[in-house]
Amino acid sequence: MIAGAAALLLSQGCGTPAPSTSRSAGASSGASPTRSAGASSGPSPTRSAPATRGAGAAGPEVELDSGRIRGVYDGDVARYRGIPYAQPPTGDLRWRPPRPVARWRGVRDATTSGPACPQASENPKESSEEEDCLTLDVTVPRKADPRKADPRNAGSRNAGSRKTGGGKTGGGKTGGGSRPVMVWLHGGGFSAGRGADYDPRRLAVQGSAVVVTVEFRIGVLGYLALPGMSGGGTFGLQDQQAALRWVRRNAAAFGGDAGNVTLFGESGGGIATCGQLTAPGSRGLFHKAIIQSGSCGTALLPNATGPGTPRYPFWRPLKETYAAARSAARQVGCPAGDDAGQTLACLRGRPVKDLLELTGMFTAASYGGPALPVSPERALREGDFARVPVLTGHTGKEALLFAGVLSLLGRPVTDENLPDLLRQGFGRRAEEIARRYPRDEYATPMEAWAAPNTDAMFACPHARDGDALARGTKVFAYVFADDTAPPFVPSLPGFPAGAGHASELAYLFDVRDKPIDLDGEPVPLTETQLSVARDMVAAWTSFARTGTPSSSGRAWRRWRPGARVAHLITEQPGSTATTPAPRCAHLDRP
Repeated sequence: MIAGAAALLLSQGCGTPAPSTSRSAGASSGASPTRSAGASSGPSPTRSAPATRGAGAAGPEVELDSGRIRGVYDGDVARYRGIPYAQPPTGDLRWRPPRPVARWRGVRDATTSGPACPQASENPKESSEEEDCLTLDVTVPRKADPRKADPRNAGSRNAGSRKTGGGKTGGGKTGGGSRPVMVWLHGGGFSAGRGADYDPRRLAVQGSAVVVTVEFRIGVLGYLALPGMSGGGTFGLQDQQAALRWVRRNAAAFGGDAGNVTLFGESGGGIATCGQLTAPGSRGLFHKAIIQSGSCGTALLPNATGPGTPRYPFWRPLKETYAAARSAARQVGCPAGDDAGQTLACLRGRPVKDLLELTGMFTAASYGGPALPVSPERALREGDFARVPVLTGHTGKEALLFAGVLSLLGRPVTDENLPDLLRQGFGRRAEEIARRYPRDEYATPMEAWAAPNTDAMFACPHARDGDALARGTKVFAYVFADDTAPPFVPSLPGFPAGAGHASELAYLFDVRDKPIDLDGEPVPLTETQLSVARDMVAAWTSFARTGTPSSSGRAWRRWRPGARVAHLITEQPGSTATTPAPRCAHLDRP
């Protein structure tokens, strides 16, 4: 089990122990008294009633393939929350591929987000034992799409998209034409996180997009596998595919174009997005992809996210997962012999609380079966991936977040322990790494440690994957380097500023309880940062609409092998700067 804060670092702070302050509970849960109620719904302990005809309800209604729902107007958007896209994976459906939702009668309430899928955290507010969690939220701008009436925009969508028609929308007022659809996969390293924590209002309104945030199985319930188990080791990925199929069937009801869907995610969600590019079951379900701070080749180095943490890959062979499942079964008192059916029956009878203790053994998806025939990293190298436009990138100082958490845990990076930390992470290459990243080039030991870890875990895998993708499709890249960005996890006084892991998220979303300071108070973006955020939203949504990102009226340059250039997002609004990819040959050697 990955210990302490490191266990859930890729969920951007979920489970991170709070520092010892007078408001330590707030630092961990980050309750934001100033956030509007419409910005994000909090965790829901139970699912709303399946279908009601509440008298006097005035929210927008839409007709889905499974029945009618009623959402809620929230300022300049309409929201439809907690919509089931698959049957609850409970009882005999635990550890089975997602099943279609049964049609309901009447009007189903869609005003409350569904719960997070089961996960454990040291912070009770970020824990969940609710297996009935396969839901999604849809956010739609209320105003008509001005591009609909502008003939200059005709044919601006990706050539691979197909027109589906507008369809009726909530109250006839939330649509306004076929908008691009953006489907968000939350971070969490395949073991934590919640889609409903990400409020996409800015993407929906400024970008005139339909945005879908998805809950999907994670950890032991998402990635356990036993011999003979259909879909074993990939249930979380299959849930994402089920959500994409739901979008294809229902996008038009919200004014979205089912033939112009962008799948995007960050950290664990970015890794999953990259994996979906190679998954046979995803072909044709999305038409563009945005991969943020987590590629097919991302793997965390030993001790990078906490003292004693092992190397942390996100893909592994089915045989390894079978072995982990047998070991997990023994831990909860289930038989672990040759009869996999007996083992599975016993595990299905165990309460969720007991199973969550096993999540650290199931933080990677399995390849070698129908859902993922080979590892996604290998599939990219062999050219076996969907030929859709891709936007890929990372923050400039990803690992600075991890260094910050080490400081919060009382194990800061210092000049004294820097050589040992490099040896733990890079093994026999540590001396070469120290030469290539000399200490005197960095203001602090934290930055000297973060630089090679950022390249090894994020920048170089993104560059390698970008090269592989660019041999078969159109690729754009970015580096988020606004070093004024507030850290996603609070940092101690005097800790160096920098664009650490997840720092770009606040520029795209209003994220529940993030970012916050050490006292648990929200840290709002400045006016300058909000201007940079508008540039990013413009780039992300123009890419979703056309397949080419643009900001400040200029299209971004493409990434090409041999001429690898990424758009540099700085603290200067309107910047058109670019940056070359890092040199990674020294990190590619065994």
